[in-house]
Amino acid sequence: MAGLRAWRAQLGAIFFLRWRLFANSLRSVRGRLNLVSRSLVALLVAGACVGGAIAAGVAGWGLIRESKLEWLALPFWLIFLFWQLFPIMATAFTYNVDTSALLRFPLSYAEYFLVRLVLGALDIATALGLSWSLGLLIGLCAGDFHLAGWALLVFACFISFNLLFARMVFVWLEHWLSSRRSKEVMGVALLLMMIGFQVAGPVLERYSKEPASSRFHAAAKFLPIESALPPGLAAASVGDAEKGRSLAGLVRAAMVLAYAAAALWLAHLRLHDQYRGENPAGAQKARTDTAGAAVRRGWKLPVFSAAISAVFEKELRYFSRSGPMLFTLIMPVIMVFILWGGRRALMGQQQGFVFPVGAAYCLLVMTNILYNSFGGDGGGIQFYLFSPIPFRQITAAKNLAHLFVLGLNVSILWMGVSVIFHPPRLRVVALTFAWLLFAAPVNFALGNLLSVYSPKRIEYSTFGRQRASETTILVSLGVQLALIAVGALAIYIAHLHRNLWVAVLILGLLAIGSLGAYIVLLTRMDRLALERREVLTGELCHA
Repeated sequence: MAGLRAWRAQLGAIFFLRWRLFANSLRSVRGRLNLVSRSLVALLVAGACVGGAIAAGVAGWGLIRESKLEWLALPFWLIFLFWQLFPIMATAFTYNVDTSALLRFPLSYAEYFLVRLVLGALDIATALGLSWSLGLLIGLCAGDFHLAGWALLVFACFISFNLLFARMVFVWLEHWLSSRRSKEVMGVALLLMMIGFQVAGPVLERYSKEPASSRFHAAAKFLPIESALPPGLAAASVGDAEKGRSLAGLVRAAMVLAYAAAALWLAHLRLHDQYRGENPAGAQKARTDTAGAAVRRGWKLPVFSAAISAVFEKELRYFSRSGPMLFTLIMPVIMVFILWGGRRALMGQQQGFVFPVGAAYCLLVMTNILYNSFGGDGGGIQFYLFSPIPFRQITAAKNLAHLFVLGLNVSILWMGVSVIFHPPRLRVVALTFAWLLFAAPVNFALGNLLSVYSPKRIEYSTFGRQRASETTILVSLGVQLALIAVGALAIYIAHLHRNLWVAVLILGLLAIGSLGAYIVLLTRMDRLALERREVLTGELCHA
C-alpha cells in the first residue's frame, strides 16, 4: 500500500509539473497564440473523431446486417494504418512531450516506463484511433447485440496492441535518430515512404484498368499475410464468433494479445537501456585528427558581401544534409507524376496549368523552412546576435538561399512538365513567375517575422520535434491559401477578358507591392532581433 501511495504521489507530481508548465506558458503572447492554435486543432480533431466514429459505426453495422464479415478486416486495417502512420507523416500538428527529461528525477524504472507509455499516448492519433475503434464497436454491437461481449474483448486486445505498438515504434525511432548514420538511413526510409503515399493514387488508378479477375488474383496472394497480422486477426476473431466458432476466435484474439505483448517487450528493451544511461549520440567517436585537413576557402557571391556569401554557403550546406530539404527537391517531380497519373480525372482540359499548380506546390512544401528559418541554427543564434554583422544581412542571406532552392525546385518542375506533358507556353510561364514574384516576397517577409516572434528549435535527432510551432504552422497555411486564392482570382479576371496576360499584369503589380513590403520589413530586422533576442536565445538554445 505504501508503494502504491508513492507511485500516486510521484505520478501526480509529474502531471502537476506539466500543468504548471502549461499555465506559465500562457503568460506570454506566444503561449496564448499557441493555445488558440491548439484549440483550433482540437476542434478539427473533435470533428474528425465524431465523423470518423459515425462512419466506422455505419460500416460495421452494414457489414453485420448484410453478412459480409469477410470485408470487416478493411476498417480494422484503416484504423491500424492511420494510428501508426499519422504520427510519422504529419508530425506538424503532433505535440510530443520530452519525457526523456524525467530521467533527471528519482523515478524507479517501473514508474518511468509507465509515464513514458501514458504521456506518449496523449496524441492526436490515439484520440482518433480510440474514437474510430469505439464507433466500429458500437456499429457491430448494434448490428448483432449477441456479439457485444466478444467484440468488446477483441477490441480491447486490438486497442492495446495499437497503443503499445505505437509507443514501441516511437521509442525505437527516437533511438535510431540519435546517431548520425542511422538518422540518415531513417531519413531516406521516411522519405521513400512519403513518396510512396504520394504515388499510390496514380499507381492504383492505372492498376484499376486491369480486368477484375487479375486484380482479385493479385490481391489474393496477400491474404495469408493479412490474416496473420493483428488487424486481420481481430476481424477474423469477430467473424468466428458470429459463426459460432468460439475456440478459433479465442485463439485469434490471444494472438493479437501476443502481438501486444511483443510490442511491450520491445519497448521495454529500449526504455530500460535508456533508463540505465545509454546515449548513442554521445557514444560516437569524434574526429580529432584535423591537422592535415586542408582549409577550404568560402564562397564569394558576385555583388553580395562576404557575410551574405558565408551565411548563404552555410545554409546550402545544411540543406544538402537535411532530409526535409531533399524531400522538397524531389517533390516537384513526384507532383508532376501524380498529375500525370490522374490527369484525365483531375486536370481534364486544364493540363496547361500543371506548371503554375506545381510551382504553388513547390512554395507550399517550403513553408516549414521559410517560417522557422532560425530553428536549425539552435545555439548558433548566439553567434549571429554577437557578430558585428547587421541582422538584416543574415536574414537576407537566408532568404537568398531559400530563393535559390525555390528556383531549383521550379527548374526541376519545368523539366518534368516538359518531358511528361509538353513545354509550358510563354504566357503560362509568365503567369507562374508573376505569381512567384508576388508570393515569394510575402512568404519571406512573414517568414522572417514569425522566425523572430515565434521561433522553435528543430531537433533532427528527436522524432516529433522537427516542426515549427503551432501558431506558425496555422499562419503559414492561411497565408498560402490566401496567396493561391489571389492567383486564382487573377486567372478568373483574365478568363473574363479572354486574355491570360491580364492576370500577368495584375500579379506583376501586386509583386511590386509585396517586394516593397519585404524590403521595408528587412530593414527593420535589426531592431526586431534586438527586441526579441531573449526569446530567440531562450527558445533556440535550450537543451
